[in-house]
Amino acid sequence: MKFLKRRGAARQRGHEILEFALVAFLFIPLLLGTFVTGMNVIRSIQANHIARDLADMYIHGGDFSDHGMQVVAQRLATGMDLQIANGSGSQADNINNGGRGIVWISKIMWVGTTLEPNCQAALPSFCTNANKFVFLERIRFGNGSLESERPSSLGHPAAATRSVYGIVTDNTVTSSNAAVPEPFQTSVRNLWQSTSTTTGQQPLSDGQVVYVAEVYFQSPDLQLGSFQGRGVFAGWFY
Repeated sequence: MKFLKRRGAARQRGHEILEFALVAFLFIPLLLGTFVTGMNVIRSIQANHIARDLADMYIHGGDFSDHGMQVVAQRLATGMDLQIANGSGSQADNINNGGRGIVWISKIMWVGTTLEPNCQAALPSFCTNANKFVFLERIRFGNGSLESERPSSLGHPAAATRSVYGIVTDNTVTSSNAAVPEPFQTSVRNLWQSTSTTTGQQPLSDGQVVYVAEVYFQSPDLQLGSFQGRGVFAGWFY
């Protein structure tokens, strides 16, 4: 009887290794995917904190066209590879940099109907931007090539004339250059110009201003086999 047991055990040698290999084949990719996703979530949280802090500084008077303030933003984004070239003074578009991050700082305003003050002051027949959001300020810094990968949620006023401080000098009521471009105009209008009985949200009034800070960071280093972390985006509105 003992001899038969030993023979049965001999026949089962190697089964455990085969079973482990089958289980590993199923669970190791799951573990790798969980790790990459978890690390990306951590970066997403960090990006959210960065955008919040930048927006808070912006509404309290921070001038992010200034190179020194851009360096402050770079320090806030430690570990996210936001690169800012050496320099000084004001630069509204400091986007000829390498790295994995880009920051957009914007001030936008809602222009009401032709019957409201902004349009009335410009004469209703010239109020091109009635019922639209327009840019008052726009500042960008970091790696500008990333805009093709993940644009700002406001788009960019490419045709607008801006000062070195990022201030839009086109007439924000009568010039279409100052308007938030489509399809971003529709998206922002749907977000802000709606009423919600659940949250108590009310549409913005004519001339009301929104301060916006947005960030995007790539995650190419979060790659294990076929699993790669996606870039993380965050935006704060005040």
